[in-house]
Amino acid sequence: MSHGGRHDITKHVTSKHHLEMAKSASSSKSICSYYKPSESQSVIEAESRWALFVSKHNLAFLNSDHATQLFTKIFKDSEIAKKFSCARTKCAAIVTDALAPYFTSKLIKNLSNPFSIMIDESNNKTDKSCIILVRVFDSEVGDIRTRFLDMPIVNIGTANNLFSALKESLHKFGLTFSRAVSFMSDTTNVMKGARSGVKKLIKDENPFLHDVGCICHLADLVVKAGMETLPIDIDQLFVDVFYHFYHSSKKKQQFTDLWQSLFTSEPEVILKHSTTRWLSLLRCVRRYINQYEGLKSYFLTCDNRTNKVESITARLEDPLVLPLLYFLSYILPHIDRFNCIFQKSYQNTTCQLYVEINRLVKLYAANLLTSASIQASGTNLKNLKFDSQLENEHLGIGTETWAAISVFEQERNTKPFFEAVRKFYVTSIKKMIKKFPFGDSLFRDLEILLPTKLTSTTTISIALKLAERFPQLEISDTISLDKLREECLDYTLSSADLPTPDMYTAADGIERPQIGRYWRKVSQLLTLDHQPRFPLLYKLMIGLMTIPASNADAERGFSMLRKIHTDQRSNLSQSTITALMSIKLNCEDCCIDTELPNDLLLDCKKATSKVVKRSQAINN
Repeated sequence: MSHGGRHDITKHVTSKHHLEMAKSASSSKSICSYYKPSESQSVIEAESRWALFVSKHNLAFLNSDHATQLFTKIFKDSEIAKKFSCARTKCAAIVTDALAPYFTSKLIKNLSNPFSIMIDESNNKTDKSCIILVRVFDSEVGDIRTRFLDMPIVNIGTANNLFSALKESLHKFGLTFSRAVSFMSDTTNVMKGARSGVKKLIKDENPFLHDVGCICHLADLVVKAGMETLPIDIDQLFVDVFYHFYHSSKKKQQFTDLWQSLFTSEPEVILKHSTTRWLSLLRCVRRYINQYEGLKSYFLTCDNRTNKVESITARLEDPLVLPLLYFLSYILPHIDRFNCIFQKSYQNTTCQLYVEINRLVKLYAANLLTSASIQASGTNLKNLKFDSQLENEHLGIGTETWAAISVFEQERNTKPFFEAVRKFYVTSIKKMIKKFPFGDSLFRDLEILLPTKLTSTTTISIALKLAERFPQLEISDTISLDKLREECLDYTLSSADLPTPDMYTAADGIERPQIGRYWRKVSQLLTLDHQPRFPLLYKLMIGLMTIPASNADAERGFSMLRKIHTDQRSNLSQSTITALMSIKLNCEDCCIDTELPNDLLLDCKKATSKVVKRSQAINN
């Protein structure tokens, strides 16, 4: 075949001899079929998979006591079920001594790549946990992932204590700050303090580490600032109404009876508004618009006229409240859409942050200011002037709001409403300009992560600038920079050779590229001598992709923690809770589909052996 090449291969494949041999091979048993796993190994796998199921679905270990007996009853013909023995102690041992260390070890292997650090502290009244996550390129998945590293207890949450806990956790896994690309946390002084915050202490260790403010926290501050300008405290109204009904089934029934007499239907559940939940406000606004007439009638006729009831009634009777609710239902979806985009865990949206913050500010401004005044600000939105505002009839308040205003105009003066809307817009826009990272060129430069952006000498210079900005990526020396420049030039001139990016539908309904998977495909392109074609460009991109846009993953981590450490599981030790968190956050496959390799099963067997030996020692 050395001289005939493809023709000889095609000829051989269609030959009679080859077809007969292929038919024979297809009907023969594989040699692997003669080497089946031992029954004991199958039992260990069953016990390990059960422990994984318990971990992933937040079940109490106590359930394992009954499961062992239950499986024997259900699967009477199964030899594995007869030998299955995984009560609470063994199940916990498999989780803490085998499964959690296995998934953590997989994470540590990936941390040879650059990574970013994300931390947050809980506000529990008992022990306060500090969740430590790392954002890294997962070579097995082929994309960026946020993984769980550790969760130490830090009851006295000073900057020094939080920093010490973080440093100790990194050291425990053989990591240092020198490989970290960025640091993400909430926007509190203890985290972000310029003189003594955690950020300052980390930057003393790694001055090239980039500090990222959580854009979702900042967007929430924008909403709060706007809400504070309204003449009615809408947030507090929602809270007061919810807690009026919360502890009284009698009040709930009275409201239901009144609602059915007015509308002949069941009332919707009164939602609880949490001011710390980023997406809570809009849901409550929409629900209260639907329930407004019923709630107003209820509180007007309520027999128990406490001060709180009188206060709620006065606010519901205020003629401004319904138009303001309609106005909020018009403007808040823009912030919610923005928040949803940057809360995504598995999609890299940081490269779209600069475009989206500009878009959000301009959208708010277009509802208040003339087009000429927005255009006069040029590319720098900090130059926006608020003296050229639209007339009342041209303000952006939404069609439903205008319908409510038309009724309102017949009864009262609309001036207070439009003054409230203008204050809301001006305060919100000013807060965005002050808090959003317009002054950080990094977020504009990160657009080169998009497949279509690295196409000119200008963007190549940006790539080189970023390589120098982050020396922890180890491509900032002159030789590497020259090689990186050559690879960038090759990339810009090879559009026909480049892969087509996979797309996903973002929260705003727009099709966007899956950036991590795209650059993974680029990394697999080879030269004629079978060497990677873009090794340094790929190294730069996976380092930049670790920079997060928000701290939503840490917030989700605490939501997950609340499902693990419940009142029914209050006796779980911190080490067990940490192990469960590691399994839930570092094993993204379903418990049914998760592969359990032989070395993991061996560790599970060792864990069960320790339990048996410990039990025997106690009995003796």
